[in-house]
Amino acid sequence: MNDYHFVEPENYTQEHLKYIAEYKKSTRLLSKQTDVMLIIRDVNSRFITGTNTSATKFGLKSGDDFEGKLWADIPCLTIANCAEQLNKQEQDLMHTLDVNKDMETLNVFEFTDGLKARNSSTRIFCHKPSNSILGVISTATNIDLAKLDFIDIIPSYILQFGTIGTLEAIDQKAPINNSVALDAYEQEICFLLILNWDEAKIASFMNAFRPDKNTKTINDINNARNHICQKFALPDTNTKTLCEYLFAIGFHKKVPSSFYAHMIGTRVMH
Repeated sequence: MNDYHFVEPENYTQEHLKYIAEYKKSTRLLSKQTDVMLIIRDVNSRFITGTNTSATKFGLKSGDDFEGKLWADIPCLTIANCAEQLNKQEQDLMHTLDVNKDMETLNVFEFTDGLKARNSSTRIFCHKPSNSILGVISTATNIDLAKLDFIDIIPSYILQFGTIGTLEAIDQKAPINNSVALDAYEQEICFLLILNWDEAKIASFMNAFRPDKNTKTINDINNARNHICQKFALPDTNTKTLCEYLFAIGFHKKVPSSFYAHMIGTRVMH
């Protein structure tokens, strides 16, 4: 029978405090020797500690700055905005009372080093001698692109352009090149084209992403591309010409707002 139980910080024994202090010491040592991303949180979803690398990615100065904070207190707003979801994921894991179970999540956030997709592996932080659940401990690594099944915009982007810094959502009210404005659908077509997607793949994606009574076809995508080229007054309607122009004006550094909203967040993989 599993007889593990939750222990709140105010009920820590001296044995618990010593155990946590050892973890804090080890975490500081890790910070000096590696760039591992690791955080520890208590049963009330408050941070106990974390590595310096985690801290700097989250907008803090050092791992010690985590102590006592909640997800909602993290300076990176896309992380803070998902605080409720992150808390629930961890609480659901802890309430299994299964100290051998781990949880893998896909996290896509605006970290201080840009829009990143990272795998996070979380397990229950427990003190086995007293059968105590003290919280959760998580590590994060760069995403395994093969596991990114919800939308392949991110791996396509990375494969096409590499990690080039912070991606921002496109301001739909602002013109693309100081004079020409594109609607949301046209922005999406442009972004997918510069990811080197062909018209068939874009049509298939659009039918899932923008379901409509009129199924999108390759011809529809070609017509949209031709119209965009005409808007920009390009010499021809060739995809290569359009992509070269979009790259020249820096379009690849921003994401259509509709895509951006789907990319940001966290989800449990298993």
